[in-house]
Amino acid sequence: MIVLLKLLKKFWKPLAEILLVAFLLCAGAYWCYSRGYQKADSSWKFQWAQRDLTDATAALQQEVTERAKEQRRQHAADEERKRA
Repeated sequence: MIVLLKLLKKFWKPLAEILLVAFLLCAGAYWCYSRGYQKADSSWKFQWAQRDLTDATAALQQEVTERAKEQRRQHAADEERKRA
């Protein structure tokens, strides 16, 4: 135990420097990873939003087309009733 304390007193500065460098490397790696993750996540969110917008636009266009067909049929039926 005494030997360990003597070694610790003798090498505490290099050990502290090594630990500091290791901590900074880990922090830098984590920052790079989280930055890349956020960038990829925002890219996918943008693509999903575009897809959702395209789907909603197509659905609305289909609904307008179907309503126009329905109104033409109803108008034709009304005209047929007027003639009868």
